[in-house]
Amino acid sequence: MSPRSRRNAVSYFNVMVVGFSGVGKTSFIKTLMAALNSEVSKDKRESFGSQPADSNALAGPLTKTLKPYTASAGIDVDGEKIMFTVIDTPGFQSDYLIDKQLHDILGYIEHQFDLTLAEESKVKRNPKAVDTQVHACLYVIDPTKRALDQYDIRILTRLAERVNVIPVVGKADTLTLAQRRRLKPTILRDIYTTQKIPLYGMPEDEEEDEEDDEEEEKTEEKQDNNNSYKNDDFLSQFNYEEEDEETQAFLDYLKLIPFSVIAYEDDPETGDPIEIEGIKIGRDYGWGKIDCLSDSTSDFNSLKTMLLSTHRRILQTETVERYYEQYRTERLLIKRATKLKSMDVGKKLLDDLNQLK
Repeated sequence: MSPRSRRNAVSYFNVMVVGFSGVGKTSFIKTLMAALNSEVSKDKRESFGSQPADSNALAGPLTKTLKPYTASAGIDVDGEKIMFTVIDTPGFQSDYLIDKQLHDILGYIEHQFDLTLAEESKVKRNPKAVDTQVHACLYVIDPTKRALDQYDIRILTRLAERVNVIPVVGKADTLTLAQRRRLKPTILRDIYTTQKIPLYGMPEDEEEDEEDDEEEEKTEEKQDNNNSYKNDDFLSQFNYEEEDEETQAFLDYLKLIPFSVIAYEDDPETGDPIEIEGIKIGRDYGWGKIDCLSDSTSDFNSLKTMLLSTHRRILQTETVERYYEQYRTERLLIKRATKLKSMDVGKKLLDDLNQLK
């Protein structure tokens, strides 16, 4: 690749947002896209070329998401051109529909793997092929819950088998500071200690061979289940200043998850952020105003930086080397097993025919 073509290359980064209906998924996406558009000039946005057909799906007043759609923005991160795409999904609703809705979401993720697998199988690959794999999935948690319920656990467990899952608490402005401080460790306890769901960035337990160590782990697990998960206990093992850049990025990430976000208040006619003096993207409660992008009110900026800068390449690599390779192996094994079964059936038919002669 020539220096010029390498310089003009665009990296694709795709994030899916899922969660129950009414938790603020679409309003969060609108806030995220508005923040990105405010940071990039119109000329720069247009330099990335044409946008997907559904890129204007977020225009206008906030409405309920009835079907999946994508919204994209061309951005520049540290001198690298990024085509950032967000996939919004209908919220989970009725108990009996959750498995069907989850099946559809997983089907979308796996379909992107199938597209990659089909491209790799071609004799002559398309040099302009677009990467549509889902590199991260934000699971927006209902702020009215005081802990994860059985449906959250079921959804998170299934999603974690196919994609990098990042927990996010939506509508954080409905929580007091004390409520947020209590909710975060409770969610981490449910994910890490109680259910051991392998979400993105969560530390993995080392396997112990000694029976004494296993008994000790069971005792500690029982104690942890009776107390809030202590993220600080894990973080205290590291000397932040002495760690490499990637380790520091993960330590910063673990200090903040689940991220708490606040969406802007939209104009009921245009859907754009309402005008607030001194605040570009915020909410006006009458008794006070909130800047949705301020670090003092939410983790919005930290989440945006994590996705687009500090963890983007790690998420892309994890998607290819872990989730895609796992899916690819599964598909090839199934294909091979089906072929062998067909050969065995064919051989048995021939043997039966020979016996009839």
